[in-house]
Amino acid sequence: MYALVNGAFLLLAGGLADTLGRKTLFLTGTALFVVLSLAVSFAKSSLSFTILMALLGLPPAVLAPAGTGILGAVFPPSRTKAIAFASLGAGQPIGFIVGLVLGGIFAHKWRALYWLLAALSACLGVQAIFSLPPDIHLSRKQIFGQLKEFDWTGASLSGAGATCLIFALSDAESAPDGWSTPYIPALLPTSATFIVSFLWWEEKRERDQKHTLLPLSIWKAKGLGTMIGVVFFAWAPFNALSYLCTLMYQQVQLLSPIRTAIYFLPMCGAGLFLNVLAGSLTGKVSTLKLILIGVLLNAAACSAFIFLNPNAGYALGMLWVMLLTVGPDIFFSAANLLIQNSVGQDQQALAGSLFNFATAFGLAICSAISTATSRKYTAQHSVIGSANDESTISASSSTRTILSTSSGISSRALLEGLRAAGWACLVFNVLSITVAVAGLRGGGDTAAKRRAGVEVIGDGLGPFSDPSLSSAPSQQQLEALGNNFELRRLPTRSSDAEGDNAAARSRRLPGQPIAEAPNATGSNIIEGDS
Repeated sequence: MYALVNGAFLLLAGGLADTLGRKTLFLTGTALFVVLSLAVSFAKSSLSFTILMALLGLPPAVLAPAGTGILGAVFPPSRTKAIAFASLGAGQPIGFIVGLVLGGIFAHKWRALYWLLAALSACLGVQAIFSLPPDIHLSRKQIFGQLKEFDWTGASLSGAGATCLIFALSDAESAPDGWSTPYIPALLPTSATFIVSFLWWEEKRERDQKHTLLPLSIWKAKGLGTMIGVVFFAWAPFNALSYLCTLMYQQVQLLSPIRTAIYFLPMCGAGLFLNVLAGSLTGKVSTLKLILIGVLLNAAACSAFIFLNPNAGYALGMLWVMLLTVGPDIFFSAANLLIQNSVGQDQQALAGSLFNFATAFGLAICSAISTATSRKYTAQHSVIGSANDESTISASSSTRTILSTSSGISSRALLEGLRAAGWACLVFNVLSITVAVAGLRGGGDTAAKRRAGVEVIGDGLGPFSDPSLSSAPSQQQLEALGNNFELRRLPTRSSDAEGDNAAARSRRLPGQPIAEAPNATGSNIIEGDS
């Protein structure tokens, strides 16, 4: 339910952040997280706990696009921007591991965990008030005008489509009759209807030059659709394999929550290292190469998981899965930069919501497929335990024997099911490589970045243009790009400028000026070697 609410509100939150102010939405999301965390800690029944946990998925849906949009708008295309997004990526493994450790520590005092989360969020919210750049001041009349013109119909259609789809995929395996449960197959065409209606509505709104939640014209940017596809297929096995590792530790190896958290620590270190490395490589190494490296690392983790010998010690088995699983982190910065640079400055939060929606949607589909595969193979290899019939897997690190689970399914059967799920994750890696090679080969991942008359086109995403420049960048700035880019002038067609002005009007809300595209005879272009 948490993932359901989170995925359903991502696009809406991104649109509101770009409309009302990213800092405003960021602080709103932080306040919601504090309030809902405290509410969860005082839940008295399983029903109230479930409802509140579902609502707790809303604050991250607000925070993610708003925070990403702030970084995208504050930093011009530069190496500093690459480092900023690499730092954002580095925060994810830290949060993941800290959450695991705290979960292990407070396993039997879970209410205290939510008190701690509320206190930390409140402290960070206060810091954000003073450290984040202020939004453009809007009068009350302007705010009401923008909310009136906001694309609420598009937000409703996209939210309904995402809700139906994610719920069907997530609940299919736990439903009474699985995929045969009547409401599961009914939700799939229903979600498709909502999504198709959403696309039709957005095309109509953009054609009428009204505010659109997701202008379809942004998909014309080179590499944007490809990168969204790569993120979808790459982050799905990344997140799913992390969950499968938890099952391996706790259901097959029967480790305690604390020991499970300790075994995940190498993943944090590997994630930090790859994000730091990504910050230095972005702009120097092509995006396609970074994607291939990251996906191949995760594919190696899937392979190690599939052929894992449960009798081997941690150093010879799961340690390597932990280290390699985070491979996609190496192109987290490059992926975000390409998506951010594919939209205008007024849609940076929308770009952040696209990235996070791709990861959430990918996780839902990959989890559904891997879970179905795992259960199928577990059932095929099940051995019902009895007093005289226990399936055992010896652990080389101790004399402890892993016995059948309390459900009556042997550890050997669970292991075979998890291995089958690993194969499903590996298939997603293959699809990610296929999409990347087909769409980004030969410099297809470059996208025009219009910034104050200077456009940056290149293989890497680190090149920049300074908005303060009135003409060409200086020689010193060109040298900072690695001497892989050349300056030349290309004609700007009048029809291009008119098209840009129409797109700007379709995104304009009351109180916002229309940013007319220049109708000049030429523009400064920095083009990189393919």
